[in-house]
Amino acid sequence: MEFNQLLTAMVLEMDRAPDIVKPSKFWSDLNEQHGKRLGEGGIENFRRTLAKDYFTWMRVLPWDSQIRFLVKTLGPVTTAKCAAMTFSNPFHDRIPMTESLALNFLTRLLWAYASRSHPELATLSEPQFGNPPDIRASGRLISQDLANSVLEFASYRSAVNGTVYELGGGYGRNAYVTAKLASFERYVFADISPALAVAQEFIRHSFPNDRLFGFRPFDSYSEIADEIENSRFVFLLPHQLEMMPDGDADLFLNISSLHEMRIDQVDYYLAQIRRLVRPNGHFYLKAWESSNNPDKAEQINSTDYDLSGFQQVFWRTPEVQTRFFETLQMRAA
Repeated sequence: MEFNQLLTAMVLEMDRAPDIVKPSKFWSDLNEQHGKRLGEGGIENFRRTLAKDYFTWMRVLPWDSQIRFLVKTLGPVTTAKCAAMTFSNPFHDRIPMTESLALNFLTRLLWAYASRSHPELATLSEPQFGNPPDIRASGRLISQDLANSVLEFASYRSAVNGTVYELGGGYGRNAYVTAKLASFERYVFADISPALAVAQEFIRHSFPNDRLFGFRPFDSYSEIADEIENSRFVFLLPHQLEMMPDGDADLFLNISSLHEMRIDQVDYYLAQIRRLVRPNGHFYLKAWESSNNPDKAEQINSTDYDLSGFQQVFWRTPEVQTRFFETLQMRAA
Protein backbone atom coordinates (compact mmCIF):
# COMPACT_ATOMS: atom_id res chain seq x y z
CA MET A 1 0.00 0.00 0.00
CA GLU A 2 1.37 3.42 -0.95
CA PHE A 3 2.02 5.85 1.91
CA ASN A 4 -0.82 8.24 1.03
CA GLN A 5 -3.21 5.33 0.65
CA LEU A 6 -2.08 4.08 4.06
CA LEU A 7 -2.84 7.47 5.62
CA THR A 8 -6.30 7.52 4.03
CA ALA A 9 -7.07 3.98 5.23
CA MET A 10 -6.09 4.93 8.79
CA VAL A 11 -8.27 8.03 8.77
CA LEU A 12 -11.27 6.04 7.55
CA GLU A 13 -10.73 3.38 10.21
CA MET A 14 -10.40 6.00 12.97
CA ASP A 15 -13.75 7.43 11.88
CA ARG A 16 -15.43 4.22 13.01
CA ALA A 17 -13.46 3.94 16.24
CA PRO A 18 -15.17 4.68 19.58
CA ASP A 19 -14.99 8.27 20.76
CA ILE A 20 -12.78 7.39 23.73
CA VAL A 21 -9.77 6.77 21.44
CA LYS A 22 -10.35 9.57 18.97
CA PRO A 23 -7.78 12.37 19.14
CA SER A 24 -8.62 15.43 21.23
CA LYS A 25 -9.07 18.75 19.46
CA PHE A 26 -5.45 19.57 20.35
CA TRP A 27 -4.21 16.48 18.55
CA SER A 28 -6.69 16.81 15.69
CA ASP A 29 -5.33 20.30 15.00
CA LEU A 30 -1.76 19.07 15.35
CA ASN A 31 -2.42 16.13 13.03
CA GLU A 32 -3.82 18.51 10.44
CA GLN A 33 -0.55 20.43 10.67
CA HIS A 34 1.38 17.16 10.36
CA GLY A 35 -0.59 16.32 7.24
CA LYS A 36 0.41 19.62 5.68
CA ARG A 37 4.06 19.04 6.56
CA LEU A 38 3.95 15.59 5.02
CA GLY A 39 2.39 17.11 1.93
CA GLU A 40 5.14 19.72 1.68
CA GLY A 41 8.21 17.69 2.69
CA GLY A 42 6.99 14.14 2.24
CA ILE A 43 7.77 11.09 4.33
CA GLU A 44 11.32 11.46 3.00
CA ASN A 45 11.90 14.54 5.23
CA PHE A 46 9.81 13.77 8.31
CA ARG A 47 12.84 13.88 10.63
CA ARG A 48 13.12 17.62 9.91
CA THR A 49 9.41 18.38 10.17
CA LEU A 50 7.17 16.02 12.18
CA ALA A 51 9.94 14.96 14.56
CA LYS A 52 9.94 18.34 16.31
CA ASP A 53 6.43 17.56 17.62
CA TYR A 54 7.45 14.19 19.03
CA PHE A 55 10.58 14.15 21.22
CA THR A 56 13.18 16.02 19.16
CA TRP A 57 13.71 19.33 20.93
CA MET A 58 14.40 22.24 18.57
CA ARG A 59 12.61 25.07 20.33
CA VAL A 60 14.78 25.25 23.45
CA LEU A 61 16.21 28.29 25.23
CA PRO A 62 19.53 28.46 27.12
CA TRP A 63 17.72 28.24 30.46
CA ASP A 64 15.67 25.17 29.47
CA SER A 65 15.70 22.59 32.27
CA GLN A 66 17.34 19.99 30.02
CA ILE A 67 20.22 22.30 29.12
CA ARG A 68 20.67 23.39 32.74
CA PHE A 69 20.87 19.75 33.86
CA LEU A 70 23.36 18.83 31.13
CA VAL A 71 25.60 21.87 31.57
CA LYS A 72 25.73 21.35 35.33
CA THR A 73 26.50 17.64 34.95
CA LEU A 74 28.98 17.84 32.07
CA GLY A 75 30.94 20.83 33.38
CA PRO A 76 32.39 23.86 31.57
CA VAL A 77 35.02 22.11 29.42
CA THR A 78 32.66 19.61 27.78
CA THR A 79 29.95 22.26 27.48
CA ALA A 80 32.39 24.59 25.69
CA LYS A 81 33.37 21.80 23.29
CA CYS A 82 29.71 21.09 22.54
CA ALA A 83 29.05 24.79 21.98
CA ALA A 84 31.96 25.05 19.55
CA MET A 85 30.81 21.97 17.63
CA THR A 86 27.34 23.49 17.34
CA PHE A 87 28.71 25.68 14.55
CA SER A 88 30.46 22.89 12.64
CA ASN A 89 27.28 22.37 10.60
CA PRO A 90 25.06 25.17 11.85
CA PHE A 91 22.09 25.07 9.46
CA HIS A 92 19.77 22.31 8.32
CA ASP A 93 17.44 22.46 5.34
CA ARG A 94 13.76 22.81 6.33
CA ILE A 95 14.67 23.85 9.89
CA PRO A 96 14.81 27.58 10.80
CA MET A 97 18.22 28.97 11.77
CA THR A 98 17.52 29.44 15.49
CA GLU A 99 16.00 25.96 15.74
CA SER A 100 19.00 24.47 13.90
CA LEU A 101 21.42 25.98 16.41
CA ALA A 102 19.32 24.92 19.40
CA LEU A 103 19.00 21.41 17.93
CA ASN A 104 22.76 21.17 17.40
CA PHE A 105 23.67 22.35 20.90
CA LEU A 106 21.20 20.17 22.80
CA THR A 107 22.05 17.15 20.64
CA ARG A 108 25.79 17.57 21.34
CA LEU A 109 25.20 17.97 25.08
CA LEU A 110 22.86 15.02 25.28
CA TRP A 111 25.16 12.77 23.25
CA ALA A 112 28.15 13.68 25.42
CA TYR A 113 26.15 12.93 28.57
CA ALA A 114 24.62 9.64 27.42
CA SER A 115 27.91 8.40 25.97
CA ARG A 116 29.59 8.58 29.37
CA SER A 117 27.47 5.87 30.96
CA HIS A 118 25.97 4.00 28.03
CA PRO A 119 28.51 2.42 25.66
CA GLU A 120 25.58 1.13 23.60
CA LEU A 121 25.65 4.45 21.78
CA ALA A 122 28.94 3.46 20.17
CA THR A 123 27.07 0.71 18.31
CA LEU A 124 24.26 2.89 17.00
CA SER A 125 23.90 5.28 14.13
CA GLU A 126 20.83 7.08 12.85
CA PRO A 127 19.25 5.44 9.80
CA GLN A 128 19.05 7.76 6.82
CA PHE A 129 15.33 7.25 6.22
CA GLY A 130 13.44 10.46 6.94
CA ASN A 131 16.46 12.69 6.22
CA PRO A 132 17.59 13.34 9.81
CA PRO A 133 19.63 16.51 10.44
CA ASP A 134 23.29 15.91 9.59
CA ILE A 135 24.88 15.96 13.05
CA ARG A 136 27.84 13.61 13.45
CA ALA A 137 30.20 12.27 16.09
CA SER A 138 33.21 10.17 15.08
CA GLY A 139 31.78 10.08 11.57
CA ARG A 140 28.46 8.56 12.69
CA LEU A 141 25.06 10.20 12.33
CA ILE A 142 23.74 11.01 15.83
CA SER A 143 20.56 12.49 17.27
CA GLN A 144 18.72 13.41 20.43
CA ASP A 145 16.36 10.53 19.70
CA LEU A 146 19.10 7.92 19.82
CA ALA A 147 20.52 9.32 23.05
CA ASN A 148 17.13 9.72 24.75
CA SER A 149 15.99 6.28 23.65
CA VAL A 150 19.16 4.68 25.02
CA LEU A 151 18.63 6.45 28.37
CA GLU A 152 15.03 5.18 28.45
CA PHE A 153 16.05 1.71 27.30
CA ALA A 154 18.47 1.51 30.23
CA SER A 155 15.48 1.99 32.54
CA TYR A 156 13.38 -0.85 31.10
CA ARG A 157 16.13 -3.08 29.69
CA SER A 158 15.70 -5.75 32.39
CA ALA A 159 12.04 -6.22 31.42
CA VAL A 160 12.50 -6.69 27.65
CA ASN A 161 11.46 -10.14 26.49
CA GLY A 162 8.66 -11.92 24.67
CA THR A 163 6.13 -9.41 23.36
CA VAL A 164 6.68 -5.68 23.81
CA TYR A 165 3.84 -3.20 23.32
CA GLU A 166 4.18 0.55 22.91
CA LEU A 167 1.38 3.12 22.90
CA GLY A 168 2.04 6.52 21.34
CA GLY A 169 5.60 5.93 20.20
CA GLY A 170 5.81 8.70 17.58
CA TYR A 171 7.81 7.66 14.54
CA GLY A 172 9.31 4.60 16.26
CA ARG A 173 12.52 5.77 17.94
CA ASN A 174 12.17 3.44 20.94
CA ALA A 175 11.12 0.51 18.79
CA TYR A 176 14.26 1.05 16.71
CA VAL A 177 16.65 1.22 19.68
CA THR A 178 15.00 -1.67 21.53
CA ALA A 179 15.25 -3.83 18.41
CA LYS A 180 18.92 -2.92 18.00
CA LEU A 181 19.91 -3.58 21.61
CA ALA A 182 17.65 -6.38 22.86
CA SER A 183 15.97 -9.62 21.87
CA PHE A 184 12.20 -10.00 21.77
CA GLU A 185 9.69 -12.02 19.80
CA ARG A 186 7.33 -9.27 18.76
CA TYR A 187 6.93 -5.49 19.04
CA VAL A 188 3.34 -4.22 18.89
CA PHE A 189 3.10 -0.53 18.07
CA ALA A 190 -0.18 1.39 18.62
CA ASP A 191 -0.69 5.04 17.70
CA ILE A 192 -2.92 7.41 15.77
CA SER A 193 -2.36 8.62 12.22
CA PRO A 194 -0.11 9.99 10.81
CA ALA A 195 2.37 8.80 13.46
CA LEU A 196 1.41 5.15 12.94
CA ALA A 197 1.94 5.37 9.18
CA VAL A 198 5.29 7.14 9.60
CA ALA A 199 6.44 4.58 12.20
CA GLN A 200 5.43 1.69 9.95
CA GLU A 201 7.50 3.08 7.08
CA PHE A 202 10.44 3.94 9.35
CA ILE A 203 10.60 0.43 10.84
CA ARG A 204 10.04 -1.22 7.45
CA HIS A 205 13.05 0.63 6.02
CA SER A 206 15.16 0.10 9.14
CA PHE A 207 14.54 -3.66 9.39
CA PRO A 208 13.85 -4.78 5.81
CA ASN A 209 14.44 -8.46 6.57
CA ASP A 210 11.96 -8.68 9.45
CA ARG A 211 8.36 -9.72 8.94
CA LEU A 212 5.95 -6.85 9.52
CA PHE A 213 2.18 -6.87 10.10
CA GLY A 214 1.19 -3.54 8.60
CA PHE A 215 -1.92 -1.71 9.64
CA ARG A 216 -5.26 -2.85 8.27
CA PRO A 217 -8.82 -3.02 9.58
CA PHE A 218 -9.99 -6.25 11.24
CA ASP A 219 -12.93 -7.20 13.41
CA SER A 220 -11.48 -9.94 15.61
CA TYR A 221 -8.12 -11.24 16.68
CA SER A 222 -8.87 -14.66 15.21
CA GLU A 223 -8.85 -13.10 11.72
CA ILE A 224 -5.23 -12.07 11.94
CA ALA A 225 -3.78 -14.16 14.80
CA ASP A 226 -1.54 -16.34 12.63
CA GLU A 227 -0.07 -13.34 10.80
CA ILE A 228 0.54 -11.32 13.95
CA GLU A 229 2.10 -14.23 15.81
CA ASN A 230 4.54 -14.75 12.94
CA SER A 231 5.54 -11.08 12.66
CA ARG A 232 8.30 -9.23 14.51
CA PHE A 233 6.63 -5.83 14.21
CA VAL A 234 2.88 -5.16 14.40
CA PHE A 235 1.14 -1.83 13.73
CA LEU A 236 -2.30 -1.07 15.19
CA LEU A 237 -4.60 1.89 15.67
CA PRO A 238 -5.39 2.41 19.37
CA HIS A 239 -8.91 0.91 19.35
CA GLN A 240 -7.51 -2.30 17.86
CA LEU A 241 -5.75 -2.93 21.18
CA GLU A 242 -9.14 -4.02 22.52
CA MET A 243 -9.03 -7.07 20.24
CA MET A 244 -5.60 -8.22 21.39
CA PRO A 245 -5.68 -11.13 23.87
CA ASP A 246 -5.47 -10.67 27.63
CA GLY A 247 -1.97 -11.02 29.07
CA ASP A 248 -0.29 -10.75 25.67
CA ALA A 249 2.33 -8.18 26.74
CA ASP A 250 5.51 -9.02 28.63
CA LEU A 251 6.41 -5.32 28.64
CA PHE A 252 4.25 -2.29 27.85
CA LEU A 253 5.83 1.10 27.14
CA ASN A 254 4.31 4.56 27.22
CA ILE A 255 6.69 7.47 26.82
CA SER A 256 5.50 11.07 26.71
CA SER A 257 2.00 10.56 25.37
CA LEU A 258 -0.54 9.71 28.10
CA HIS A 259 -0.15 13.18 29.59
CA GLU A 260 -1.34 14.68 26.28
CA MET A 261 -4.76 13.03 26.60
CA ARG A 262 -7.98 13.76 28.45
CA ILE A 263 -8.23 12.18 31.88
CA ASP A 264 -11.00 9.81 30.75
CA GLN A 265 -8.71 8.65 27.93
CA VAL A 266 -5.81 8.14 30.34
CA ASP A 267 -8.05 5.94 32.52
CA TYR A 268 -9.22 3.99 29.46
CA TYR A 269 -5.69 3.24 28.26
CA LEU A 270 -4.45 2.31 31.71
CA ALA A 271 -7.30 -0.20 31.93
CA GLN A 272 -6.23 -1.66 28.58
CA ILE A 273 -2.60 -1.80 29.72
CA ARG A 274 -3.64 -3.53 32.94
CA ARG A 275 -5.56 -6.11 30.87
CA LEU A 276 -2.80 -6.67 28.33
CA VAL A 277 0.20 -7.01 30.64
CA ARG A 278 0.59 -10.59 31.84
CA PRO A 279 1.07 -11.40 35.55
CA ASN A 280 4.67 -10.54 36.50
CA GLY A 281 5.00 -8.56 33.25
CA HIS A 282 6.03 -4.90 33.34
CA PHE A 283 4.78 -1.42 32.46
CA TYR A 284 7.23 1.45 31.89
CA LEU A 285 5.75 4.96 32.00
CA LYS A 286 7.51 8.28 31.42
CA ALA A 287 5.48 11.50 31.52
CA TRP A 288 5.46 15.11 32.69
CA GLU A 289 5.15 15.54 36.45
CA SER A 290 2.30 17.93 35.69
CA SER A 291 0.64 18.80 32.39
CA ASN A 292 -2.46 20.53 31.12
CA ASN A 293 -4.89 19.43 28.43
CA PRO A 294 -5.54 22.62 26.42
CA ASP A 295 -8.97 21.37 25.25
CA LYS A 296 -10.57 20.63 28.60
CA ALA A 297 -8.48 22.81 30.91
CA GLU A 298 -7.67 19.60 32.77
CA GLN A 299 -4.47 19.19 34.71
CA ILE A 300 -2.99 15.75 35.16
CA ASN A 301 -0.32 15.16 37.76
CA SER A 302 1.94 12.18 38.34
CA THR A 303 -0.32 11.03 41.20
CA ASP A 304 -3.38 10.89 38.91
CA TYR A 305 -2.29 7.75 37.03
CA ASP A 306 -4.25 4.75 38.28
CA LEU A 307 -1.62 2.05 38.64
CA SER A 308 -3.74 -0.31 40.70
CA GLY A 309 -2.93 -3.93 39.94
CA PHE A 310 0.77 -3.11 39.60
CA GLN A 311 3.63 -3.25 42.08
CA GLN A 312 6.24 -0.50 41.89
CA VAL A 313 9.77 -1.50 40.87
CA PHE A 314 10.98 2.12 40.87
CA TRP A 315 9.63 5.66 40.64
CA ARG A 316 12.10 8.46 40.03
CA THR A 317 13.07 11.62 38.18
CA PRO A 318 14.64 10.57 34.88
CA GLU A 319 17.98 11.75 33.61
CA VAL A 320 17.94 15.00 31.58
CA GLN A 321 14.15 15.61 31.47
CA THR A 322 13.92 16.54 35.12
CA ARG A 323 10.35 17.86 34.83
CA PHE A 324 9.24 14.33 33.97
CA PHE A 325 8.89 11.22 36.11
CA GLU A 326 9.56 7.63 35.10
CA THR A 327 8.36 4.45 36.70
CA LEU A 328 8.65 0.72 36.11
CA GLN A 329 5.72 -1.28 37.45
CA MET A 330 5.27 -5.05 37.68
CA ARG A 331 1.83 -6.58 37.13
CA ALA A 332 0.65 -8.38 40.23
CA ALA A 333 0.49 -12.17 39.91
